[in-house]
Amino acid sequence: MSTNDSQPSLMMSLPHDIIVECIARLPRSHYALLSLVSKYFRSLVRSPQLYMKRSFLGHEENCLYVAISRNQTSSIHWYTLSLKPNNKFWLVHIPSLPPMPIHGSCVVVGSSIIVMGGFFDWSLITSSVARIDCQSHTVQPLATMPWEVAGAVSELVDGKIYVIGGSDTRSLELNSSSGNIMVFDTEAETWEVGRRPDWEVRQKWFSSVEISGNVYMKDHMNSYVYEPKEGKWEKDEVLNSKEWFNSCVIDDVLYYYDAYGTSIRTYDAKKMAWGVVRGVELGQFEGGSWSYTASYGGNLVVFVHKQNTLRDTIETWCAEIVVERREGGEIWGNVVWCDLVLDGNIHIMKCLLVKI
Repeated sequence: MSTNDSQPSLMMSLPHDIIVECIARLPRSHYALLSLVSKYFRSLVRSPQLYMKRSFLGHEENCLYVAISRNQTSSIHWYTLSLKPNNKFWLVHIPSLPPMPIHGSCVVVGSSIIVMGGFFDWSLITSSVARIDCQSHTVQPLATMPWEVAGAVSELVDGKIYVIGGSDTRSLELNSSSGNIMVFDTEAETWEVGRRPDWEVRQKWFSSVEISGNVYMKDHMNSYVYEPKEGKWEKDEVLNSKEWFNSCVIDDVLYYYDAYGTSIRTYDAKKMAWGVVRGVELGQFEGGSWSYTASYGGNLVVFVHKQNTLRDTIETWCAEIVVERREGGEIWGNVVWCDLVLDGNIHIMKCLLVKI
């Protein structure tokens, strides 16, 4: 038995409910360190009771979960963007979560992440579905998909997850081989299959977002707007004029970082018009060849991979940006912080915001 476990601290002499009350008021970014103190605290920071108390106190926080692969063909591991004791942000690995399929579809439902399909070690396509409980960092299996796919796009609309496209082969192209849409009812936890609109079957979907109940999708040639309720779709030529990969949505505006133009671009779906975020300078991002944007509690987070030629490694940089729409409709931004958050030959596959 360790010293921490055998010699309770002063806090451990308090009643359990009082300890829960105290811990619930701490920033969640401190929980990783707290879990190292003893088995008691390790169990406490994963307990439903603690998160019920946090919700009651209004201490829920926005947590960014990042799926990372070493080479884009190996399994993914989950990280969180966390504040370290030196007041710098860093991507911290979640050791309790097992490796998960590469090129699976991931959607946030409440305080959970639903992971659907994908490849295991690029050799086995799976129809498995798992729920990641982001409070306890545990995984529970759910009803499997009607068939195995990888590389599909997926979005949550009115309590249903729409899984569109995907490949059922080990082809690196990940061309969509199915003419169906799989729909998961998150309340009933059941699947149904429907015909998707009459777009070409052999397509590879690169990106998707949900805006006002519609799913915006991009393949290598076109951009589409899909209305799930009506089962209708149409091409959006204005949206398709930019390469809007790995984008996110804040207040019905699509954002993505243009690594080649070194600017943050916006798309107003209501006005069907592109713009740029003004007032933002990201000199540290120069030389970046790949990016991923995510919503972070109303702010914008941008990740960029940069090659460090001296050390022959890839650096992952991140910036948090406050965005606001000013008179006249222009969107301006202010950089809150920008720093190196991970060092190593890795690749970000997905970024998801979870409120816990």
